[in-house]
Amino acid sequence: MASIESPSSVPPFVIAAVLVPLLVLGGLDTKALGQSGGPSHDSLAQAQSVQFGDAKRAHLWRVGAWGGVNALGGLALVWASSRSAQSTRWHFGAMSAGWGLVNAGIAAGGLLASGTPPAEPGPLLAAERQFHDVLLLNLGLNVAYSAVGATMLGASHYGVDNVGRWRGFGTSLILQGAGLLVLDGIAFWASRGRLASLLDAGVQLSMRPAPTGLALTLQF
Repeated sequence: MASIESPSSVPPFVIAAVLVPLLVLGGLDTKALGQSGGPSHDSLAQAQSVQFGDAKRAHLWRVGAWGGVNALGGLALVWASSRSAQSTRWHFGAMSAGWGLVNAGIAAGGLLASGTPPAEPGPLLAAERQFHDVLLLNLGLNVAYSAVGATMLGASHYGVDNVGRWRGFGTSLILQGAGLLVLDGIAFWASRGRLASLLDAGVQLSMRPAPTGLALTLQF
């Protein structure tokens, strides 16, 4: 926590000349005046830490559930289909089961490795930013997965060998990319909101009496 204080010799009317326009324009939170930003800032960071941890675990549970459904459904399709006579359905099930197992494994590993998020403003901001950036990368990858699937599906109409494999794999990739895009998108927009809240709370302005006037403190 760093702070910048105005010199104590600054007359009150000079500080008032600065604060009044801010108050009129709505650029200053009146609750920040007359009190130190430290305790309230720390308590806010603790609440945001709990919110971040809950949101991250909820996202991993959703990804794990999506993976589990795809793994079970895909294996059921493989078991109930003939690889030669029902090639498209068999390959769709095989690809879906593979993706489901990978996603379920990633989610399980994330849940097991997840600890208590930091409660200090600086480390919490870094952790939230990292989560936000990982989700942003995942969103791009999800679009790429669906694009590859669409390409495979389109190529299946141009005389490729084993048409059923191309169509089954391509359709499954489109589905996996779209599903993960929705899940990661929900978590991403929620993370953006928490990140903005952390950044807004990172700068606080307070005012306290000084021997020769008022001390204006900017904490961040």
